[in-house]
Amino acid sequence: MCGICFIASFQGSSENIQKEKNEIICDLLQQRGPDQCGEKLLNISDQVVALCYGCVLWLQGSKLTPQPVQDINGNVLLWNGDILDGHQIPVGQSDTSFISDQLINKDKSEICKFLGEIYGPWSIIYYQKHTNRLYFGRDVLGRHSLVWKLPVSIKEKESDVLSSEKTSDIFMVSSLCERNRDVEEVPALGLFYIDFTSITIDEFEIHLIPWSHLEEETFKELSYVSVNKDEKLTSRITRSLNMKLPEEDTLEFLKQLPNSLDGSNCNVFYEILRDDIDIVLKTLTNAVKRRVAACPPRCRQCTSSISSCNHSRIAVLFSGGLDSGMIALLLDQCLPPGEPVDLLNVAFPQKIQTLTQKKQKGRKKPENKDNLQEDENSKTGLLVNYEVPDRISGRHCWHQIQDLCKERSWNFVEIDVTSCELSEKRISVIQHLIAPLGSVLDDSIGCALWFAGRGKGECNGLPYESPARVLLCGMGADEQLGGYSRHRVKFGTGGWPALLDEIQMEVSRIHTRNLGRDNRILSHHGRAPRFPFLDEDVVSTLNQIPIWRKTILSLPRGVGEKVLLRTAAAHLGLTTAAGLPKRAIQFGSRIAKMENSKEKGNDACQRL
Repeated sequence: MCGICFIASFQGSSENIQKEKNEIICDLLQQRGPDQCGEKLLNISDQVVALCYGCVLWLQGSKLTPQPVQDINGNVLLWNGDILDGHQIPVGQSDTSFISDQLINKDKSEICKFLGEIYGPWSIIYYQKHTNRLYFGRDVLGRHSLVWKLPVSIKEKESDVLSSEKTSDIFMVSSLCERNRDVEEVPALGLFYIDFTSITIDEFEIHLIPWSHLEEETFKELSYVSVNKDEKLTSRITRSLNMKLPEEDTLEFLKQLPNSLDGSNCNVFYEILRDDIDIVLKTLTNAVKRRVAACPPRCRQCTSSISSCNHSRIAVLFSGGLDSGMIALLLDQCLPPGEPVDLLNVAFPQKIQTLTQKKQKGRKKPENKDNLQEDENSKTGLLVNYEVPDRISGRHCWHQIQDLCKERSWNFVEIDVTSCELSEKRISVIQHLIAPLGSVLDDSIGCALWFAGRGKGECNGLPYESPARVLLCGMGADEQLGGYSRHRVKFGTGGWPALLDEIQMEVSRIHTRNLGRDNRILSHHGRAPRFPFLDEDVVSTLNQIPIWRKTILSLPRGVGEKVLLRTAAAHLGLTTAAGLPKRAIQFGSRIAKMENSKEKGNDACQRL
């Protein structure tokens, strides 16, 4: 994972650029890329000076490739991504240096073709010297973060409001930016470019080469962007969802299915779904394998070591639910025997009681450290309970994975977050990573992910901090497999047609969801978050499977939604996770219970 940034000033001075860099992005970018930082000053024209700044987390190649990368023609590349497939990278070469070599003599259409063929998440900033153009954008699903700060002139045109007090001449594209800055997320709509040959601060125009599947109405809100309708980017994803509805005989058959996956019922579902399960398991396993195969042979704390590393290079964001449980189970097939894996499980305090109240009730403090504990940051003698739903399900699933995969050490990392540390880190760090978003839901999920991704807690009763470079996450399964409660509501009111329309909308708008936020949050700890369920082949495979073979919402909760994945998990022996209903991290970790109970998820969060 890397932190990348391009800052241009239209006053021909580098002072404003350095001030912008030092004040709003420097420390944040260094956290994303702790292994190396570098910068390159570009005199683009008499009026425009720009700075390219990059911080690198070493993940590919036999050695680290410093950024920014400048080739022999003066082109400058800033790359935050993973080429997991689609291009054959020579052994030992990093994807960053490979891209720089490949783009050196390419024109606009060739650049689009090259990027469209990539399997894997990415964001890119690329200055091409001979055309004096800056290209930038995100992958088709928006899995990596990129934000921009536009010159005031664009915002004035957009709002038809002029102000003599607005003097900003800065244009910035960056992986992230501090809160309280006039920044927005770069939409994952295609490849943007700016032609600096004739551009001025007053006539600032952004061009867009869109992804081929997007409709024109998608760009209506980008009134300040000129959309190129003659050129397109084509992704590796088979975008069209199978919209076939079940026929009458199929509907009658579905009514005969068992109401649980227990015991022999699992075999009933497996025999029906076997073909699709086999295909999905093979595709998902390959997706996991892609995301760990390119990881360096040493963990973060052994980067400079010449000896072998016996620590965990890979961690899983682990609630013990269906999605994270399946990823952990399939991961066992993708790593060398005996290599340890960290399972990161986060919990926030619940059921607070005072010591006095506890004594008055005549109860003794349980010896089980997972129950009531003293809050170390509290001066009031509070007792807190970290036995939240995700801790309980996580521990059960961990035990089952240990039984199924006995040759591997599975480090169950219990991450208990005190209320004091939550408040402190939210203000000092997390609010900037959530930005430019700011709802109550963004706060709850962002805080839970930040502490989980930090990986600092206890393992087997001892203090432990994960040294993993790569963090596997289960995001993306619910949108594709009908796992949300809103899918059940749609099915209840409109049947299969309504459910299909809802899932089609869910899949088509994944690029607009919160993957950029999650990337900013999880990357802050110097590890790369990767999402196997959002692999190009996985998305394409799931798109092609008929809806009634993915989710059967006439069946009870915890059975019907994501029935394809549940049956696969139960068949492989992961019976604990297979029967758990969907539980979002903010509820499973109990962070949502810590704040104002009258808040709604879409409300602006006053704590940020």
